[in-house]
Amino acid sequence: MIFEKQDYQQECINNIITLLDGFDFKRHDALNLKDCLNQFHAACEIPVKNLSGKLNVDVLMETGTGKTFTYLNLIFALHKAYKQNKFIIFVPRKPILESVKQNIRLTKDYFYLEFKRHLKTYTYEGAKSPSNIINHYIKNQDELSVLLLTNSAIDKEGNILNKNSENLFNTKSIFENIADLKPISIIDEPHLLKGEAFGKYFNKIGALYFRFGATFAKEKEHALSNVAFCLDSISAFRNYLVKQIRVHSVMQDAQSPFLLNADSKSAKIAFYKAGILKQITLSKGEDLGKINASFNGVSLVKTTKDKAYLSNGATLEKASYKLTQDEISTLLEKAIDLHFEKEAFLFDKDIKALSLFFIPKIEDFRQIDNKGTPFIKTEFERLYKLKRASILAKENLSPSYREYLKRDFDESGNLRVHQGYFSGDSVAFNKGKKESKKEDIEANDIKMILSEKEKLLSFQTPLRFIFSVWALQEGWDNPNIFTLIKLANSTSETSRHQQVGRGLRIALNQEGKRVTHGFLKANDDIFYKINHLDMLVSGEEVGFMEGLQKEIEASSFIGGGSALDREILAKLGLNERKINKFCDTLETLNAVEFDETNNAYKIIAPICEIMQNNEERIKSFLSDEEYHAVLSAFKMAEDPTNKCDQIINANQSPEKVKIRQNLAKEFKELWQTINAQSQLSYQNIQKTKLIESIAKAFNESHVALEVIKFESKRYDPKTNKVITEESSSVLKVKNYANALQKEINALLLDFAKDERLPLKFTLELYNALNKEHFTNSPKKAFKLLKGIIKDKLHKNLLSCVSYGFCQNAFSNTAFDKTDPLYCEDGSPKNEIEKHKLGKYKSAQTPSQNYLYDTIIYDSKIEEEVSEERVQTMEGKSIEVFAKLPKFKIPTPYKNYEPDFAYLLKDEKGAKIFFVCETKGYEKESDIPPDEKRKIEYAKIFFETLSQNLKNAKKEIRVVFATRINKQDLLSALKSALKETP
Repeated sequence: MIFEKQDYQQECINNIITLLDGFDFKRHDALNLKDCLNQFHAACEIPVKNLSGKLNVDVLMETGTGKTFTYLNLIFALHKAYKQNKFIIFVPRKPILESVKQNIRLTKDYFYLEFKRHLKTYTYEGAKSPSNIINHYIKNQDELSVLLLTNSAIDKEGNILNKNSENLFNTKSIFENIADLKPISIIDEPHLLKGEAFGKYFNKIGALYFRFGATFAKEKEHALSNVAFCLDSISAFRNYLVKQIRVHSVMQDAQSPFLLNADSKSAKIAFYKAGILKQITLSKGEDLGKINASFNGVSLVKTTKDKAYLSNGATLEKASYKLTQDEISTLLEKAIDLHFEKEAFLFDKDIKALSLFFIPKIEDFRQIDNKGTPFIKTEFERLYKLKRASILAKENLSPSYREYLKRDFDESGNLRVHQGYFSGDSVAFNKGKKESKKEDIEANDIKMILSEKEKLLSFQTPLRFIFSVWALQEGWDNPNIFTLIKLANSTSETSRHQQVGRGLRIALNQEGKRVTHGFLKANDDIFYKINHLDMLVSGEEVGFMEGLQKEIEASSFIGGGSALDREILAKLGLNERKINKFCDTLETLNAVEFDETNNAYKIIAPICEIMQNNEERIKSFLSDEEYHAVLSAFKMAEDPTNKCDQIINANQSPEKVKIRQNLAKEFKELWQTINAQSQLSYQNIQKTKLIESIAKAFNESHVALEVIKFESKRYDPKTNKVITEESSSVLKVKNYANALQKEINALLLDFAKDERLPLKFTLELYNALNKEHFTNSPKKAFKLLKGIIKDKLHKNLLSCVSYGFCQNAFSNTAFDKTDPLYCEDGSPKNEIEKHKLGKYKSAQTPSQNYLYDTIIYDSKIEEEVSEERVQTMEGKSIEVFAKLPKFKIPTPYKNYEPDFAYLLKDEKGAKIFFVCETKGYEKESDIPPDEKRKIEYAKIFFETLSQNLKNAKKEIRVVFATRINKQDLLSALKSALKETP
């Protein structure tokens, strides 16, 4: 398995190391941590700034984004930065503990290469464990080590760890001796470790601890607080870090309505229309003919909590998730179909597809005490063999995939593609030789499912259908679960979000490489064709998709869902009265509309923009701090790079927008031209000049000495706050001269690795720098150097970057089959999926020259641009213009994405292709530095493109501009024509 440094994981580590800069690891004081958090939150954009007053530091990371890898990385980082040696990882369940052990084993070599240290691991697993823990973990205090514990190891007085040991030569218990070491704890899945019994013993440690989770408890005492890093579900999806979810509901009888809920006067009834779930609320006496014609004349006569009685004597009851054998067969058949639909495609991409089934009970898959035939296993085998036979009968099947399917049976003729993992199996597979060959096979498969992930992902292993009774919960997932099937109701504590979490991780190929968005050259279509999870549920699981959406929005801190979530507003500090006022104001401003069916405010316009345009009005009932907290949450949601939906109803076709065919024919050449294949390259980078410019800026800067000052704290009863008073007198000036003599080479090596700079360049650069800055404060000096390098490197690259176009770039008339606007033969498509253009649908009529018949937008300026009626500009006519669905220019600072393009013709018929980025900024100085840098590279791209067209004897001029708020189209074009030769 290949491990790669992920930017977001490194950001999490860097945040924590920065946050703990002033933390005293000898005292482990909660007030000290609070000061560190206040300083960190003042300098860092974190959506949740609640402080608990405890010693916790919280990290929210979506399931499937490498939470375990990140906290293992953190252990090494804390050892390196702060010389911490002793750690404990607490987990709520044995399978999670096994998963952590597996991760430590898999990452051992990676972390050794990175940090040149090994992490010694100790696990409490029964009566023999304490001696190892005592003799090594406790007594060898210089050893970098971690102790893995479940909560059940310490949460009872009678536990072995809560007893003393003669090997310790004191009267304290083993756990109290562990606590004396002040180990840093990491709590995995904190929402499952909030019990009073666990807390009683855990609090004895009295040291800094980290809580890593995708889910946190809602109770105030255990809620998310002291946050160092926040990667919630919506953020993870938008950054292409998890799979897309497609929910399939399989209906048996689409005509049968069922009760959702009822009170004494009315009933909310669900029914299916053309496979789509609908809801209706009926009062007593109302006719059910509104559902469909077969119920004409049938009325609602009586309601109770769980039943609705009809005038024809029938009763509607709440749907239960206890499926009949026919329903299970239908779901199994659909699941096998879905698996095979994608398996051959994924096989061709060197990716093995797995499917996970949640079933009602063990007896459905395993024969227990020779009683009865396991129905689900038997029925799966029957259906699988039928489907497999039909696949093998295809003449165009690839030979390698055909060979792969031939390995489905062992030499005895047993089907080897499926296996179950159930509660207790993790203990059973360790008990040695089984009674029969069949039990041996079963034990090996269980071991593979639980702890040999890399073997399970190999094409050499035929096992790819896994069955479980909810035993595979938190702590177990697999990147290559592509289909998840629910044949049973989950326990009340297993959320829908947790269910899909077993298959959210990005896929791995046979080399062990993650098939990321970057790996696929940032192609959204290919990325989601591979990285999507099909979730299959019965139609009786009413509102599964809506419930999943709500859970994801409730666990996120970005206001980016389809509905305005009151829970997010509450988490941002608004009380009920302010939430109501905020919702009413947004409804008045046409940002939301109330959806009676779902009892929620549906977002219909960009809230961030509307808040900024009505700041004074909203601040009349929100404080300045509350306004900015809410604004920040919605700002992160606006105009995302990833325009795909996180959850898709697979039973419905995606919403589409019609393409105007006459305009599409005109637009074709423009679209082909700007999409010409280009290669970003760097030529004649002046290394000496770059080093000189960086050194000059660094040496002319000031790096202050680090000093130690006396600080006192006193309690002020009037304000109920602790006041910190710092003395002006200096107790000591820190001198790093001796330490630097020993450590500078290691520091420079780390700096080169972290900043991804060549080591030779870093060493040459250091030789030109003022060494006194590093003696004053290595930390401040490296921070200063990092900023200067980024700025000077950009200025240097601007003069060295070039875009190369291949020879036939402008003569190739073929289109890629994934092109959003044109078919492979070059004819225009009839329509385009709405999400490829934006999030919001305007009620306004688009310009007659606009490529689409409907305005789809992400910001108000885009909506206004799409309905502009300008036809001519300085003797040039606008033939067609469009919002661009997928157009990316590579730059050293990620891709740049202009969003509008215009085709203009002058009186002689010469064409001008005008590409522009519409920005909602008031003035140019508001554009962030990184965005400005990308704009400068875009200008070089279009200048090069225009010159290449001239060389190819094309009578086309391409110009580019950034159009900010309030700037009219004419002045933007004038500016572009002036700047682009």
